[in-house]
Amino acid sequence: MELTALADIKPFKSEWRIQVKVLHTWKHYTKLSGETLEIILSDAHGTKILASCKKTYFEKFAKKVPVGMWRNIENFSINGPGVSYRPTNHQYKINFIYGTDITPSTLQNDSMFLSLVDFQTIQQGVEDENILIDVIGEVTDLGSLDTVLCYGKERKKIEFSLTDLQGRRIACCLWGKFAESIHANCKAVGGDTVICLLRFVKVGTYRDEVQISNSYDASQIFFNPPIMESEAFLKRDVASNALTLVESEQDKLEREIRRDKWMQYPIRDIAELLSSTQIEQCRVIATIYAIDKDWGWYYFGCKVCNKKVNKISTKVQIVKGNEITTHLWWCEKCDDKVTKVLPKFRIHAWVKDGTGEAYLMLLDWIAVGVIPETAAALLNGSFEELQDIESFPEAVTDLVGKTFMFGIYIESNNVASKGGMYKVGKVWKDPSMLLTGGSTTELWTHSDVGTSNLSGSHANENTVVTPSSKRKQQSNEGEPDISSTTKKQCARVFVKKEKTTKENSSSKKSG
Repeated sequence: MELTALADIKPFKSEWRIQVKVLHTWKHYTKLSGETLEIILSDAHGTKILASCKKTYFEKFAKKVPVGMWRNIENFSINGPGVSYRPTNHQYKINFIYGTDITPSTLQNDSMFLSLVDFQTIQQGVEDENILIDVIGEVTDLGSLDTVLCYGKERKKIEFSLTDLQGRRIACCLWGKFAESIHANCKAVGGDTVICLLRFVKVGTYRDEVQISNSYDASQIFFNPPIMESEAFLKRDVASNALTLVESEQDKLEREIRRDKWMQYPIRDIAELLSSTQIEQCRVIATIYAIDKDWGWYYFGCKVCNKKVNKISTKVQIVKGNEITTHLWWCEKCDDKVTKVLPKFRIHAWVKDGTGEAYLMLLDWIAVGVIPETAAALLNGSFEELQDIESFPEAVTDLVGKTFMFGIYIESNNVASKGGMYKVGKVWKDPSMLLTGGSTTELWTHSDVGTSNLSGSHANENTVVTPSSKRKQQSNEGEPDISSTTKKQCARVFVKKEKTTKENSSSKKSG
């Protein structure tokens, strides 16, 4: 059977023979199709097409399509490519069938068959945002690696910019393993230049700014790839580079603020917070002056859904001379017994500014942004409930006397009671963030909280146990829904910070 170019295959028959290079593979799951192996192929002309293999044929075909190898593929069906986030612009898609035959090819070509889109085109608007693209640039403005709660699951996230040779910037946001990869790579090289090639990524808009992000596992990421485009970045004149990439700290801060959805919400003092008459979000700058120890400082959450679990039993066995302890828990959300749980923070705190006092709750993915250790580290492997409320770790009690800006959810119960417990959606501890943004400076001018607290210094109050009057006020509220802040929306919240290379070199960036 003669070879046919990918541009010429049509769906009217299945007897085709193509010679292609495997560019990328990943597993994908949908309720309609189940689990599939997705494969991006390119022929020698650079025409790319997506191929799909059902789980039924994994054993037969999966090992025959290693990334980077050329293959001859015969007999396959051809269908429409779908609508959203297509990894190629081909009008059709290949599906492996029972009679598909895959054999090695003698063709050798190391090309990556890139389809790079320049930054100017991206900024002006790509022709079809549903088609994934390739981009390359120097990594700049690298933010912190954060953990956010999205649809009940914790995910890693990082924001940064890619800068081209002309100094144009494109905002980027990567998730999951891609976020961890760029964070680790940039940290490893210190202050050296990092050229990042992103393949099969999507173009979108976030807060009126064009943004690049990965399309689940369909995307790829490469650092300093051995291609001509990378060499152009690395060879450019150092002086010219300095002039092109120079940017003030104020410019960087303003860009971070634009990217942060919480910055669209107004800044309120505590008096305004307590008198709010509508369900909304706002930001409040205040000092923690007491921790409510009655609620403890941690709970155990299911690894699957993150909801609070309750211990059913503890079993101790001797296995090969070693004592093995197994805990069994009940998860209401999963409606099942579970053994895999994680300790998570749940901090109830009283805060104040010059206008009043408020009662806040910080759950795990928020608290880890201001507590230097994780709950698991503080418990040192223990899966026992708190036995003594006076045994709070210093990492928690040290919050007393420190000033932060809190992103707060005002919910229906808060409006009805003109107070109560407010749930926190984000915490800022960076002084530059506290002092930036319109009425923020004015708020500090009229507050009785000293500006020395902006650097996290301790106030005069060292009280940790909640005053009895405050404890009585909260006694009728009951235990909060541990994950209720996620019911309204997928939380895009920077909560778990890991230092970036720039932070290690004393260059401050906001979270």
